[in-house]
Amino acid sequence: MNEIELLEEIGFTKGEIKVYFALLEAGTNTTGPIIAKSKIARSKVYDILEKLKEKGLVSELIRNNMKYFQALSPIKILDYLNMNEAKIREKKNAFRKILPQLIEKQGSLESEQQIKVYHGFEGLKTLYLEMTNKLGKNDEYLGFSFPYESLQHKPVLRLIDNFHKIRAERGARAKILCTKHDTLNASKLKYPKDKFYEYKISKHPFPPSISIFQDTVATFIWGKTPKVFVIISQETANHYRKFFYELWGAD
Repeated sequence: MNEIELLEEIGFTKGEIKVYFALLEAGTNTTGPIIAKSKIARSKVYDILEKLKEKGLVSELIRNNMKYFQALSPIKILDYLNMNEAKIREKKNAFRKILPQLIEKQGSLESEQQIKVYHGFEGLKTLYLEMTNKLGKNDEYLGFSFPYESLQHKPVLRLIDNFHKIRAERGARAKILCTKHDTLNASKLKYPKDKFYEYKISKHPFPPSISIFQDTVATFIWGKTPKVFVIISQETANHYRKFFYELWGAD
């Protein structure tokens, strides 16, 4: 990542970066040299200079009735970052105060919200975070194994590994049903095979990529953009759980 890309990541626009760099090179100057060096249109330069002043990176002074601008030390960028960091902390603290109310509102709608769809890897992360937060001591996670192809994606594998690690630490048990073709899955998964994790190889066919926990059934559709269809229904979860245990005890 070069200096321009880094400053963009921090929150500066390309125009702000060009004008600031032009001022660093030109020293205290009027807008003419700034426009020439930055190649920013005159109509935009004044607005950009005002934004840089707000960020504490540019100052202005009057000489002979002419307005001059000066770039302040790049060290001021650290001050700008620290200021933003403080604002973010304030917002996070404020959000934590209202978070219980938002969760309560969501809970009041759960009886109506029976189906959810999660899209892409970010959707997978959200689902696994929700599962991690819900599962506690003596809870149970049941899974019909994922196809081997899904575990070829390292971010997905890391997500699953981390989920099972935290799940076991919290005392929630997991049982996974595999087919005879899924032995590679079992060897590829790196979380500890302890009393909180069991898997069996079933001779009977079953629908793959399904997870069952509490009142939730999640069906994973793998592909270029993965999707997860989630049904929140105690009755449906109980039916899937019964089917799972019929296969679990069949061999």
